[in-house]
Amino acid sequence: MVDTVRRFSDLIAPISVKDFSNTIAAKSHFYIQGPDDKFSNVASWEMINRLLERTALWDSRLLTLAKDGPTFDAEQYCRADTDVDGHAVMRPVPSLIREHLKDGATLVLNHTDTLTPELAAVSACLRLRFGAQIKCNIYCSWQENQGFATHFDGRDVFVLHIAGKKSWNLYDGFYELPMGDSPYIFRLGNEENESLKGNCIEHVEMTPGDLLYIPRGQYHDAIASSEASLHLTFGVVPMLGINAMNMIQASVVNEPLFNEPLPHFDDPKALQAHIDRLVDRLSQMLASSEASLKVRASQESVAMQDFSAVYDLPHAGNISTFRVFHDQSIEHAATGFDLVAASEWVAERDYFTDRELAVAFPRLKPADIVRTIEELITGNRIIQIG
Repeated sequence: MVDTVRRFSDLIAPISVKDFSNTIAAKSHFYIQGPDDKFSNVASWEMINRLLERTALWDSRLLTLAKDGPTFDAEQYCRADTDVDGHAVMRPVPSLIREHLKDGATLVLNHTDTLTPELAAVSACLRLRFGAQIKCNIYCSWQENQGFATHFDGRDVFVLHIAGKKSWNLYDGFYELPMGDSPYIFRLGNEENESLKGNCIEHVEMTPGDLLYIPRGQYHDAIASSEASLHLTFGVVPMLGINAMNMIQASVVNEPLFNEPLPHFDDPKALQAHIDRLVDRLSQMLASSEASLKVRASQESVAMQDFSAVYDLPHAGNISTFRVFHDQSIEHAATGFDLVAASEWVAERDYFTDRELAVAFPRLKPADIVRTIEELITGNRIIQIG
């Protein structure tokens, strides 16, 4: 059982989920000071060391270095190698990395959202809350060295500070133009960013347990203000309208009307009439319940990914995962001390497995576990997602 953040409301406390949704999300940044140990079960320097020692995990895409803006070329810290399938890969060299770190480079571990149970738990809470893909990166920085120049992210970001101190500047400038169908990799040059960032509206120094939320497009920069600093960023990558259009395009390919030749450009009236027919047909397709169901299914698939990948060996039986809803009372869910306690335990999570529930309450018989889950489902408190 993972002893870490298991509920979105705990992540942003003391701000309520309602206040976050109504007044903060996608509108403005917010900074919350937390107790030193708030994220102590999520990550640590020890965890980073153990991950780095799993050398086969890393290549120049997943492990990067940066200093004063641009990331290093792979040749500066990697050597050419082959993976287990014989494919060429640039493999990070520990001795080269250490030299760059001594010189003030920032170490970045990308796409770490499922590398440990603790990181996966936080990612899962965010996936369920936003119905979106979550990207977690780990940043290790050293005093008075800036890894990245002032920039914006193409996704909302939650920053969890783990160790040391880091100073952040938040600016009033927002990049609000379209960023394409992959905004999380959209970038501008440093000069353009400098001209768009605006004025600094808040300066914060983050310490262990602190949380910073930065909405998509807001300019910011950061610099370590202690000997060493460690923080995590969880980026929210939702499905966009353009992604939905790309999905609809697959259906358009098989539509007879969209496979007809267009009228000649010398006949603008006929061309316009044909385009009007295309627009009408596309509108019908977008308005259909089939299109809505397809898009919703894709959103759910992203949000619910990995919830079926649960093991508790040597227990080889089925393990079911459940999503928890927090907008109803749990008083009706069960009777008896252990059953009520089990219902309260469920309410402290955004998701759980029946196996976790059984381990947490060993005095409950299997039939009691089943009854508790059935009553919670009947009361619309939980649904099965894996």
